[in-house]
Amino acid sequence: MRWIAGDLQGCARELEDLLETIRFDRGRDELWTTGDLINRGPDSLRTLEIWRDVGGRSVVGNHEVYALLAHSGRVRRKSDTLDALFASADVDAWMSRLRALPMMAFLPGDRAAKVRDVWVVHGGIDPRWSDLHAVAARVEARTHDDAWLESEEVSFSTRVRSSTAIGECAKHDGAPEGCPPPSVPWNVLYDQRAATLRDPALVVHGHWAWRGHYRTKHVIGLDSGCVYGRGLTAWAMEEDRIVVVPSHGFAPRTD
Repeated sequence: MRWIAGDLQGCARELEDLLETIRFDRGRDELWTTGDLINRGPDSLRTLEIWRDVGGRSVVGNHEVYALLAHSGRVRRKSDTLDALFASADVDAWMSRLRALPMMAFLPGDRAAKVRDVWVVHGGIDPRWSDLHAVAARVEARTHDDAWLESEEVSFSTRVRSSTAIGECAKHDGAPEGCPPPSVPWNVLYDQRAATLRDPALVVHGHWAWRGHYRTKHVIGLDSGCVYGRGLTAWAMEEDRIVVVPSHGFAPRTD
């Protein structure tokens, strides 16, 4: 079974609860996350250890981008919860692992079993990306250095919530109906294009904690705001099933 979990953000106890609830078996199952494995929550290092130990995979999120740029000295550290990770004897190995994460990941489905192809991304899809395979191949062909982390494609995919039809992001993290015109929730634009395609892929993403878990015909949002006390959501790709485990109630630093 292939599972995709929403943003963990250092919520190690909830990840353990999820793995127990779904009876995760590394020999049988596969765990993906939508990015933002770390930061804001209470235990980023332990979260990474659990994720690694079960063979977890992920796409890059904006909190990985921040951690990598802060660790390299490219940006100044802000208020975060990364002290234990940065003080770890294995910090360089962890940074290398996070730096290797892809911008997007394609998970092939099974047409005979009526399981749709899936793209996993942290924030969303630029409406100008008409061929996602070509975009992913072009982006992943480049070295994952600091310039890659700050590139237009990675910045869009890890930060977008609302966008115009020409790929201009609006700074908005509230309700979808509150997106400042002419921007709309990015998934609206993807849904419109997908409706014109034969067998379009389903896009599964995180990042929009305020919006929580939602689903349209061609998009699933999985960031239910675990770090804010609203539970951790995961989706079973082959069974098209949602599982939610409750948060332990950590109050994150937001300054």
